[in-house]
Amino acid sequence: MMLIGEQLKERRLEKGLTVEDIQSVTKIQARHIQAIERNDFSLIPGNFYVRAFIREYAQAVGLDSHHLMDEHKTELPETLSTDTRDFTTLKRSRTRAKVKNKSPFQMLLPTIFVLLLLFLIGFIIYKFVLTSDETAPTTPVEDNPSSVGEEVSIPSGSDDAEITDETTSTDDNTTDELPTEEDSSEVPETSEPVLELKDYQTNASVYHYVTEADEITLTVDTTNQNWLQIEDSSGQSLYEQMLTTSNGPVEIDLTGADFTYLRFGEPGIISIDINGIPVEFSSEMNMSSVQEVWIYFNDAYEPDQA
Repeated sequence: MMLIGEQLKERRLEKGLTVEDIQSVTKIQARHIQAIERNDFSLIPGNFYVRAFIREYAQAVGLDSHHLMDEHKTELPETLSTDTRDFTTLKRSRTRAKVKNKSPFQMLLPTIFVLLLLFLIGFIIYKFVLTSDETAPTTPVEDNPSSVGEEVSIPSGSDDAEITDETTSTDDNTTDELPTEEDSSEVPETSEPVLELKDYQTNASVYHYVTEADEITLTVDTTNQNWLQIEDSSGQSLYEQMLTTSNGPVEIDLTGADFTYLRFGEPGIISIDINGIPVEFSSEMNMSSVQEVWIYFNDAYEPDQA
């Protein structure tokens, strides 16, 4: 039985492809491709990249990468992927359990908040609109019931002229005051979104993103090439391949998700942002190690997840 590198090389030759052809498709350096064909994995920087490069190579020559790697699993170096996925699954289980165990009072909080907001809006309308209409001054003619429907003759004279001027002045002042009272009501401002690093340890980061936006978009880009893995809170794989300058940036819609999980190498040449807010890495992060990042959205974050 051929080794995995020999099988990949044989498949490449059957398709009439050169090492340079594989390099052009996968963006893997030629010396790493040749090392894989010799089954010499010592030249590849890290066990994680060995598996990633073999997966890319297999796809480039039309082989089933999962079947191929399972068939030759004894030849491949071990990674911490199993422990990582177990830890990811544990995080998701704890998050879902806490959401399901919310008390009835916690479930009613959004409804109570909406009712209080409606009451406040109604009070403002009553205070500044209806009350001002009721207290507006009226002319003496309107206050006298006997004058309704009758023609009133006002003789000329200084006293009457003063009354007319005062009434006109009062009406003008009233008209000027009304917009001031209406403008005095304040409209609540929308809160700014916040992205905060909650914890970092052993190449794993936990972030909390708070926003009132209806949509959440994750954007990842690189200045060279990175193997990138992205999953949503249900465990569904959203992206799993080599991210390069030619196929980046990648945008993922995470609207409705509780959190997202990312795994990547070489953090020094990768950039991540949520709705335009950049993810700031910890100052303790090892820029040459494979990193894992969890980003929790709004109420899905619990303090003991950090």
